[in-house]
Amino acid sequence: MEDTDSMAIIASKRGGLVACPGGPYHARNGCEAIKLLSWDQVREIVDRFARLNPYDRDAVPGSVLKIEDDNVDPKTKKQRQLWCYAIAAKRYVLFLRDKDGAPVLLRDKINNDEDRWSEHGLGHLLNPTDPDTDDREWIAQAWLRILRKALSFKTGPLRFEKLPAIGRVSVSSPWVMRAFASFNRGKPYAKQIKPFNFLLSAQVRELGRPIGVDPERFHLIAPYETDSRKWLALPWIDEYSTERYRITTSQVQSRKTAAVKTYGDVLRAYEYHPELKCAGPDGKPCTKQTIGLLSRRHVRIVQLRFIGKESNLLEEVEEGSIHDAGSVYTEYLDAQREREAWLRDIVPKLKAVSLKELQSRTGLSLAALKAARAGRMPHRKNRDKLLAALGEAGTN
Repeated sequence: MEDTDSMAIIASKRGGLVACPGGPYHARNGCEAIKLLSWDQVREIVDRFARLNPYDRDAVPGSVLKIEDDNVDPKTKKQRQLWCYAIAAKRYVLFLRDKDGAPVLLRDKINNDEDRWSEHGLGHLLNPTDPDTDDREWIAQAWLRILRKALSFKTGPLRFEKLPAIGRVSVSSPWVMRAFASFNRGKPYAKQIKPFNFLLSAQVRELGRPIGVDPERFHLIAPYETDSRKWLALPWIDEYSTERYRITTSQVQSRKTAAVKTYGDVLRAYEYHPELKCAGPDGKPCTKQTIGLLSRRHVRIVQLRFIGKESNLLEEVEEGSIHDAGSVYTEYLDAQREREAWLRDIVPKLKAVSLKELQSRTGLSLAALKAARAGRMPHRKNRDKLLAALGEAGTN
């Protein structure tokens, strides 16, 4: 695990080996393993980096690498063994283990200087026990349950598991206000939905959308309500069509009812989130069940597209409140250059793959495929399908 300015070092007091699928070493029992550094070795590495300190040593002494205070018991001031459970990038928790081996979270003002569990991927959801507060204790409860389950300790259901998973958004554009035109009609101004008011946002299940709606243009919002017991009965409105719908936490199929995720649904998916940027010990892309020593996946360039660096709202795409990932990019098109690149780089690759295979991988008609192979540029969605098919076919 590492970030731009940090690393998570696998170390123990004396070092040695620890079991890990895909590791280059073997433990005494024959299991694949990776090497642990000792605490002394880590300190030696940190001391070496002191030579790279570019600052006035009187003002900023020591190394440019710093061992985090989490490693030290705030009461005894002695180094302690930390443990980490990592699901994917930015989804991890640091913890201690008690005398029975059970996990103990690092908590602010209890056994650490700050809480040490990730909220990434869950931060968009309201506190199901008290939505009007910023208390995130429910996320700590979720992490503790994940840890106890992973370490084979007894676990029970969380008391908020069956509640609908609800997030909070604000009325930040005329487009969102438009959805509440009929809701506001005839109400006094004080009771209307107004700009910059907060709204509730529902997380619709993969196959829970009402019959006949466009899955990429369907997002349910409702007036803000702090009592989670009333969420199912609220007037839910599709942001795109302004139509009203009911929501349920059971799986149904109806034209006016949407099946939404519960907190339990979200947490189960969170627990098994695949690390898509990495390959597993077998060299294949990570799946929800992959564990062990990961490696970076190889990147193959199939097309150049000019996009802005903003990459707005990517977290909203991941959480499900925005369904079309393409809508969050600012793309700058150069039609002539794009046409030349298509003819030069893509058309020869399309001709190298049989029409039957292309049709199987893309679902496009033979006429559309023949036109593309003849040099005609298809529209963006079909272009993306063809590029994805070339990647799957291993055409470089």
